Amino acid sequence: MPGDKSIAHRVALLSILTGEPVVAINYPDNLDCRVSLEAVRKFGVGVEQNGNTVTFTPPSQIDLPAETIIDCGNSATTARLLAGLVAGSELSVILSGDESLSGRPMKRIIDPLREMGAELFDRDGHLPLKIQGKKLLPFEYRLPVASAQVKSSLMLAAMASKCSLTLREDTITRNHTEIMLSQIGEGLSVREIKPVMTPDPHDPRKKRTSMPEDFKKEIKLASHSSVKGGTVDIPGDISTAAFFMAAAAVSGGTLTINNLGLNPTRTTFIEHLKNIGCRVEISDKTALSGETRGTVTVTGGPLKARKISGKTTAGLIDEIPIVAVMAAFAEGTTIIRDAAESKVKECDRLAATAANLRKMGVKCGLLEDGLAIEGGGERNGADFECFGDHRIAMAFSVAALFLDGPSTIDDDSVVAVSCPEFYNLLESIIQ
Repeated sequence: MPGDKSIAHRVALLSILTGEPVVAINYPDNLDCRVSLEAVRKFGVGVEQNGNTVTFTPPSQIDLPAETIIDCGNSATTARLLAGLVAGSELSVILSGDESLSGRPMKRIIDPLREMGAELFDRDGHLPLKIQGKKLLPFEYRLPVASAQVKSSLMLAAMASKCSLTLREDTITRNHTEIMLSQIGEGLSVREIKPVMTPDPHDPRKKRTSMPEDFKKEIKLASHSSVKGGTVDIPGDISTAAFFMAAAAVSGGTLTINNLGLNPTRTTFIEHLKNIGCRVEISDKTALSGETRGTVTVTGGPLKARKISGKTTAGLIDEIPIVAVMAAFAEGTTIIRDAAESKVKECDRLAATAANLRKMGVKCGLLEDGLAIEGGGERNGADFECFGDHRIAMAFSVAALFLDGPSTIDDDSVVAVSCPEFYNLLESIIQ
């Protein structure tokens, strides 16, 4: 698999704050990650590419003209993390994006950044976003929504402004920023709240588990936090791998993927495969640059329906389209709830997924926050629409392998957002 997109964005953007060069191994060559490369170049960071190894060399000082426009393309990660970094600097920047990104919500970062003392001027909670960086205030914040991008945006703001920050999470989200700072930075402390055994107030002879705090995780950045520089070895992207693992699941075949990222905050899809009837074996598990990775072998089988909700949905939020495709080939009815976040991605993924499933002949109900998918029955080839969304295109390209008759996709080029080599990789696993 190409390198993990989430990690690649972070290493590129953190290079703006480092005092020493940062080397990224297995940096992916997709449109979203190229956007982050172009963004850091505008800040004066030297970017030297040698195959899939990228060396970032920071400038002695950042000299950016006032109201410099930075085009974030389709990348919400670039826009949200960069907004935080600029807000904590003394720079003046305007962040813009394509039509899709300009429709995605930015209020979730704008509000807490303003609470820190930042000056931001938005278009009704959307891009373009004008940011006048300034010295920010020490800040404590409890994340109202589970979002690694919001968390990382505030962390970059605090580091750029050299102010202390305390963040608390009720739902643990992707921790790539924390891991990266623990490897190539200093000034970070993380505390995960674990259940403890306490005496039962109703019966002293018994004990019960309780949480010592009413949140799950606390992240602290000291005012002296910094990025030192070093090497980041990026594992394969598990969100991209999900499409190929799904092909194995539906076909009943066996597929092995090497050097696949196995960060515990990202492996819900693997657990889902097990729950619906697949065999998953993991070997050669190790950690490089703080990120767990290993060899994953998936063997498909008769698939069964599964109800998905709560934290499971949160862990699958990027994989909802391909989870829905697998559900179409499973026995029984799959219910997906708590997936409203999927409606504000590159497109409304719930509506797009439902529309394409129906074209296949699958009975699919569109719920307020999810989908109800009835597996089994005839599944016919169709003319699919990707709605400008790379994950919709990938999901229904996989579905097309198992349908009766030919299928088409209206725009195969959108896969370049996350995986330009997608169709070559897909062809390589077909026998």
